Amino acid sequence: MNYWWVNHKQTFTAEINGGYIWSPKKNKNNSYNKSYDNLTLINVGDLVFSYADAQIKAIGIVIEGFKEQPVPSEFGNKAELWNTDGYFVRIEWELLQIPFKPKEHLFEINTLLPEKYSPIQANTGNGNQGIYLASLSIALGDKLIELINNSNNYIKPDLVEFEDSLAEENERREIENAEIPEQEKLQLIKARKGQGIYRNNLLKIEFSCRITGVSNINFLTASHIKPWCKSSNVEKIDGNNGLLLSPHVDKLFDRGYISFKDNGDILIKDFALEVFIKWGLEIKNVGPFNKKQCAYLAYHRERYGY
Repeated sequence: MNYWWVNHKQTFTAEINGGYIWSPKKNKNNSYNKSYDNLTLINVGDLVFSYADAQIKAIGIVIEGFKEQPVPSEFGNKAELWNTDGYFVRIEWELLQIPFKPKEHLFEINTLLPEKYSPIQANTGNGNQGIYLASLSIALGDKLIELINNSNNYIKPDLVEFEDSLAEENERREIENAEIPEQEKLQLIKARKGQGIYRNNLLKIEFSCRITGVSNINFLTASHIKPWCKSSNVEKIDGNNGLLLSPHVDKLFDRGYISFKDNGDILIKDFALEVFIKWGLEIKNVGPFNKKQCAYLAYHRERYGY
């Protein structure tokens, strides 16, 4: 896993919402820019720090290598700043709860910044406007993760999570290309986001977050127990293959940091216990699960080593 840093103040909103980064192949005057070529060197599984307005606001994992693609239409009038031919890389972004300001930690990172093509200036901490995508050393990337974690509960993606991201993207494409009715495709894709018939089926079984007790469904995530990308088409929309969870609880469950016994006892990884407690969550029995839910929970426990 390699680290990268993207400076994209002007296109931050479009690229974060769209799940990608994009650069032209050359500047508007046809001059060469090394940082544009970096998009062709990025690999699936690499981590990218998103920098805009003097802050790292998000971290993303690359889920698809580069392809040649024209300037995105959502750039609007900003598209006139660049040549239309460019490179496109698909990224799954995660917004930080608290943006990180590198300038405030310059004394801790300036010696780790690249000597050439640094994303920020080592002496001032100001962004380098001529650099779009910069390659970072493992030492700098790890240091940034460490510093970011001092104010966030960001957890660096592990191998299982990354493989799920790839499998989910591949599964989505297969469904879109499958020779099945469009309505069925729509329901399966909606189930991926906890929507549609899947959510309706889940609401017949679960009525609140079992840990926090929140029952307002507007604040709950319809989370699959067996991942969407690992489920059959029937399992994708099966309400028994799901739990209604508060967003922070869903994050712990989805990554396998917590699980449940069939009788409702909470299982938790040792390294996640501190976060669990700081989030104000209580280790308790959440009530038994039905027979079909137990089958899915058995898969979840086995997958994450409980």
